[in-house]
Amino acid sequence: MALALVWVFLRFAGAIRRVLHNSGTVLLTRVAGMLLAAIAVQMLADGALAFLRQV
Repeated sequence: MALALVWVFLRFAGAIRRVLHNSGTVLLTRVAGMLLAAIAVQMLADGALAFLRQV
């Protein structure tokens, strides 16, 4: 499913960029960056808590 979704986005990347224009692309990039940062912080916190529980 993930592979198919990535393929669709890459296949229609030009059309998506034309629809979003430059400001939409920047906004989408920033939102994706924030989501990625939030996932990274959550993984770090989960790892730290798991480590502290074992000690």
